[in-house]
Amino acid sequence: MAAETQYTANTGMVVISTANSNLDGTGTLGTLLTAASNGTLVKRIIIKSTVSNTEGMIRFFIYDGTNTRLRQEIPVMAITKAATTLAFEYTWDCDLKLQAGDILKVSTEKAESFNIIAEGLNWGYYSTSVRPESTNFTANTGSAVISTANSNLDGTGTLGTILSAGSSGSGWKGCRIEGITIKALQTTTTGMVRLYIYDGTNTRLIKEVFIPSVTRSATETSFETQLSLGNFQLQASYVLKASTQNAESFAITVEGNDWKYPA
Repeated sequence: MAAETQYTANTGMVVISTANSNLDGTGTLGTLLTAASNGTLVKRIIIKSTVSNTEGMIRFFIYDGTNTRLRQEIPVMAITKAATTLAFEYTWDCDLKLQAGDILKVSTEKAESFNIIAEGLNWGYYSTSVRPESTNFTANTGSAVISTANSNLDGTGTLGTILSAGSSGSGWKGCRIEGITIKALQTTTTGMVRLYIYDGTNTRLIKEVFIPSVTRSATETSFETQLSLGNFQLQASYVLKASTQNAESFAITVEGNDWKYPA
């Protein structure tokens, strides 16, 4: 962030208690936090049960105004709370960046009560004295679900559009890709997820991710992996796309930051 970056705390809190076993974003979800105009950094999320628990799952989703995508599953242990026994508690140090208007939502597998608290920071800029060489970042969180089988490595066949870098015509200089999460929405068989860069004319394979066989359940998380491309700097207006080898559903989330300089 620029030297003139200013931060404002954005603390989200919600109680969830309605059972929801879905991974596709349907069913009852609690609204935890909404991202601000330049984006919001969610540093950590605290899950605290207020009852005795059976084994289950807490799920976090990102809603972009149209689509709701699964981002994370947190297993819940069976604990019988008592005067001398702590109720279930878990802290997820997520450092998750949400773009403006995105909403972080949450559900519980079992009809048991949990307090969900998010520690967020909105960022803005002190515009009256910003230096012309300062870099202004705006969160660009891309997401899509891919599910159509495609064995090609040459960029043909069905591809999902995951993220589009800010347009050069709007002054953006590029998009810094800080993290990619691939989350299965079902039981998986061995296969592959492939990532591509599209420059407006050509589609080039940049990464293949091996998918193992994983059987999901109410108490077992589906396949998940997090990738780092080393803060890859994607050129303005370029597009990140993805495909799946097998006809299985995956939610792919990309945390990016578009950047520009003050006029």
